[in-house]
Amino acid sequence: MFLYIKHGDNETFLASTNCRVVVLLQYMRSKLGLPESELVDLCDDKGSLKLMFQSHLSQEYCSQLLASRCTFTVCVINRNPTDGAYVSITPSVTNPDPALLETLQTQTESLERARLRHLRSQEDRRSTEMPTQAQPTQPAKGRGRAVHVEAPDEEPQRRPAGKRGRN
Repeated sequence: MFLYIKHGDNETFLASTNCRVVVLLQYMRSKLGLPESELVDLCDDKGSLKLMFQSHLSQEYCSQLLASRCTFTVCVINRNPTDGAYVSITPSVTNPDPALLETLQTQTESLERARLRHLRSQEDRRSTEMPTQAQPTQPAKGRGRAVHVEAPDEEPQRRPAGKRGRN
């Protein structure tokens, strides 16, 4: 099947839903003259992003994510080059609807919150996996003889033979 992709000044082109997401994203970039490094996605008429630019979806088929015979708008995902923070999402149409812009701004904030949560969880995981050097190390427990400290002159006393309780 196919879908309509809207961009520019009420321009549209057709794209197949019978391809992988990564192929559709490349096709959209080439059709719009955008560089390969540009993050692009599609949103429906209500402004709901399809999040096709996220790596875990790139090998899925478009037919699993996009309804055929529907119209979608190309959006450019703007990120901060230094830390990867989501800055904004810009629809690639002239004179976008203010409600669309508001919805995309809300989604930008949501993506940024999710990114920060992911970073925090990675930091937490790293801190629990790597022991700090400030923690004291305990000596290894061995099977030695029990000795009374108060009686240095006496012969060391041994524990009685038998079963020992285990914790």
